[in-house]
Amino acid sequence: MATKLDETSSTPLYAQLMAAIVSAIDDGTYQIGDRIPSEEKLIETYAVSRITVRRAIRELVEDGRLVKRPGKGTYVNERQVKAKFTQDNDVNSFTNSCAQNGMIAGAHLISLDVVPGMDQESDFFGYGAKGRLLRIERVRTADGVPIMVEENYFPYERYAFLEQEGHENTSLFAVIFAHLHMKPSLKEPCTLDIEKAPTTLAAHLEVPCGEPLFLYVGRYFDDNGEAMYLGKQHIVGSRFTFRI
Repeated sequence: MATKLDETSSTPLYAQLMAAIVSAIDDGTYQIGDRIPSEEKLIETYAVSRITVRRAIRELVEDGRLVKRPGKGTYVNERQVKAKFTQDNDVNSFTNSCAQNGMIAGAHLISLDVVPGMDQESDFFGYGAKGRLLRIERVRTADGVPIMVEENYFPYERYAFLEQEGHENTSLFAVIFAHLHMKPSLKEPCTLDIEKAPTTLAAHLEVPCGEPLFLYVGRYFDDNGEAMYLGKQHIVGSRFTFRI
């Protein structure tokens, strides 16, 4: 592994160190599951500051290349993220988007329950004071790597059949189409905000607490123009690219 960094380069030293570590992973110097050198060893080897080393390691952990194991050190992640997940700005199932990225989609159920209708969404869903929604929360993965937590709300009376479906590694779009022969569509813009991962989301997404996430919210309609679902996606920004 090359150890000389160019202090005269416009590329920051932490980025050069990141590139050196990635190169060592790619050429097999560090195998999947191997522990990389300690902070002290990297400081000595590359003649850089501790701040530089910590920045490089933090960025590589966020990128999924490395993983920290408290009390043990930093290791080459056994689940390497080959590339960012990319999605076009259209209505597409996560499963299909994964296939377009050359990845295998996964889904793991977090919770499934019936909740009271949201007052602020009464116009969209068209329910009265006793309206109920079916809430389904799942972690969606690409090649085993968590990409997002999806939080979907369906009008309960019409979509109660989703309670009985398997939710592990399935496409809700496919399940709905099999029952109703309808696909979701958009009639209004979605919203995209930034949030910081709270403890629970961070655990599901396997990122540090406070990790920047995209919050993508959309209201989806069926082929008859009726409300299908309200979708909220909590997306790991460092693992996802929107193509607009």
